[in-house]
This record gives sequence, structure tokens and C-alpha cells, in this order.
Amino acid sequence: FKQKTAYEIRLSLVGSEMCIRDRLISLSNMACKKEIQPEAPALEDATAARMNDNSGFAENDMVLYWNQKASIVLSTLPNTPPAQARYFAMIQIAVHDALNSIKPKFQRFALQNQRQKSASPDAAVASAAYWAIKKMNLQGTNPIDQWYNESLNTISDGESKETGKTLGEESADAIIANRLTDNFLQANIQIPLPDGIAPGAYRSTLPFSLPTMPKIKALHQWGTLMKPFVTQSNNQFRPAAPDPINSAAYETEYNEIKTKGARVEGTRSAEETEIGVFWVERSSIGWNRFARNIISAKRIDAWKTARLFALIHTAMVDGVSGCFEAKYYYSYWRPETAIRLGNVDGNNNTTGDANWLPMYIESPNINNPALNVNTPPIPDYPSAHANFGGAAAEILALFFGTDFISVSQTSSILPGITRHYTSIAKAARDNALSRIFVGYHFRKGCIFGEQQGKQIANYVFNNSFGEIE
Repeated sequence: FKQKTAYEIRLSLVGSEMCIRDRLISLSNMACKKEIQPEAPALEDATAARMNDNSGFAENDMVLYWNQKASIVLSTLPNTPPAQARYFAMIQIAVHDALNSIKPKFQRFALQNQRQKSASPDAAVASAAYWAIKKMNLQGTNPIDQWYNESLNTISDGESKETGKTLGEESADAIIANRLTDNFLQANIQIPLPDGIAPGAYRSTLPFSLPTMPKIKALHQWGTLMKPFVTQSNNQFRPAAPDPINSAAYETEYNEIKTKGARVEGTRSAEETEIGVFWVERSSIGWNRFARNIISAKRIDAWKTARLFALIHTAMVDGVSGCFEAKYYYSYWRPETAIRLGNVDGNNNTTGDANWLPMYIESPNINNPALNVNTPPIPDYPSAHANFGGAAAEILALFFGTDFISVSQTSSILPGITRHYTSIAKAARDNALSRIFVGYHFRKGCIFGEQQGKQIANYVFNNSFGEIE
């Protein structure tokens, strides 16, 4: 399962001595693809409080600066996409809550302290993001202390600055405490599981289908154990079942991905190939950039910017949690399995190909290509990648009150390529259908994954971070 890059699951995964961070690292892609990061905004000298109570407007430079730093940190940290989404949501919630403890404009999520109206907004934002990253030990080799000190140096010394620093750390502590009981560690414990045997039942994909390999179903406990941030449960928006193997709809989708998603003799157009690879990037990073690209063309204050980032990342993490619940509830096989077993699936209208592989390699093994992870090692239905995009797109459309916004998007997977959109929904649909073109998902999994993400985002938007009247 992949947004930016992929899971690289090593055999050491099954060692009982591995700590939870090692398990997460072993599930994540260690490929060295450099993340393309837009230049972070320069921080101007903040000699006075950034918020003007008369106009109600505060520049969003510091919010954007630390959002960018969070993206850099999470791009370089080996982790699974759901874990990455959780971390990003927590960082952005800390920033949001800190600002709304200074001047309450939107409902806070975790921090419920008394108002600190004298605190410097910039100091509070920098401190909230910094301490959230530091206390969750996400910094890796990134110079977050340097970033923090540079941020603070733009703010005049005094009581307001010190109050803001304290407030930011309290906000980071609050969201970390809030998620201590969300079952994150348990949800990441990975054990080998037996394969299904009936037509349509999930089976391990290569290389885990090999006799000598453990039967890996990645993050199979995430959807049942992970506590959602806002939704009532992870099965609240479970989609209808995937297509039966003997149905005409299945035959159509089988033949579509067999040709459109094939590594050899595929029938994709050049445009479809570009869409497929362009959107491979991890969703938390790519859709965060998409939102930033929209914000850059609009005048949005710090409070609204922080709220938007909190909404997007909370919707995406609740979206992927709901998606994983559905994935293992239905446990539907991947196209890689379906096409290789097409002659013995009980459907006379499907023609199999025992050597079929998807166009894109989920996690290349440079030392032994036989151990390439060709397909994300989780069930097909619904697509988590499409779910992420549906969730982010829905939040953006609801926040701005329209779907029709012009935006240019880049991808770390295809440096130098820019795709232009005049509709947020069109970007989300390209993102969803890209999983057909790379050979990972049947069409229904893509469409229903996107729809599930939108449903969850709508719920998050209407039940959290709301405006205070």
C-alpha cells in the first residue's frame, strides 16, 4: 500500500525481539527518492504580536513554515502511510489548538486550558509543532532545533514570546496525551497470517506468495484496533461489498486492469502512464502540497490556515482507518493474484496470465529482484490511496466553498512534471484512477475508496474544528 513510496517488508519482521519502531520501519519503503519540497516561506521579523485584534487577521507565515518542516520530517521518516497520516494530524492539531487558546475562533481538539490571550501566536505555533515532532521522536536527522531557534529569533523577546512557547508545548503535550490510548502500537504489530483459498479471497502477493516467505497481510489490525480521531467508529462508513467473481461487472474490471495495469504489453496511453506514476507519491505529503498550492494564491490568516491543515490531515487519518477496516472485512484479492489465477477462478469469461505483474513496483529490491514487492501487501478493496485523495479533496471543497479552484501540482515521483487542475474533484479522480494504471486496484476499489474518503471527510468537517460563534 503506497502513497509516496512503499512498504519494504523484510524477513526480520517476524522476529519477536523487534521493537515497534523497527516493525514500522520494516513495513515502510526505504527507497531513496528525494522529496521535492516547495521552498518554505521566509519568516519576517516579528517585533510585535502577529495578530491584530482589530482586523482579526494574522499572517500565516509561521503556520506554513512549520507545516513545511513537518512535511520534510515525515517524508524522511521510514513509516507506513497510515502512521504518517496519524503523525501529521497530531502535529497540525497541536498548532491549531495553540492558536485557538490565544484567541478562540475554532473549536479546539485536545488542549482545553484557559485562554492565553497575551501569548505570541508565532511562538505558540513554532513551539507546538516543534514539541509535537520532538516528543514523538520524529525528527530523524533533520535539524529541528535549528529550525526552532531560527523561528524564535524572528520574535521579540519578552513575556508574550515566553508565554507562547509554554502554550505551544502544552498543546503538543495535550494531543500526545489524547492519543496515548488510541491503540497505535497494537495496531502496528504484524504477524504472518494464512492465505485465503476461495476465488476472490485475498492471498499474499509476490514475494510473500513464495513458499519460503511469510504470508504477510500488512497492518491487518489497524482498522479494528485504531481509535478514530473524529468518526464514531472505523466501520461507520464501510462501503458496499466488492463485485462477485462471477459477475459481469467483475469481468469488465478484470479485463480493464489486465491490460491498463500490465507491466508487459499494457494498453495505457502516455497520459495514463503519467497519471499513474505521478500520483504514486504518499498522500499525506502530496495532498498537503496540493493544499499549500491553493493557499499560496489566497489571503488566509494563521487561524484559518491551521484549521485547514488540521481538517485535512484528521480526515485523511480517519479515512485510512475506515478504509483498512473495510479492506480486512472483505479481504478481497489483488489484481496480481486474480489475473495469475484467472483460469481457475470459476469464471469462464476471464482468461488468466500466470506471469502477470503490475506496471509499477511497490518496493524494488536492488539486491535481489526476485524479492521485489510488486503489489502493496494488503487487500484490494477499497483503495486507501483513493480514500486519502477523496478525503483531502472533500475538505478543500468544503473549506473554500467550491470545487472549482485552479491549482498546479508537482510530484516527487516525477520531478519536472506539473499537472494543472481547475477542479479539486478532477485531481481526486486522477489520483483514484491512477491505481488502475499502476496495476494495483480494480476500478470499483478506486471509486468506492474515493467515495468513502469523501464521506468521512464530510463527517470530520461537520463535527470538529468548527467555528465558534
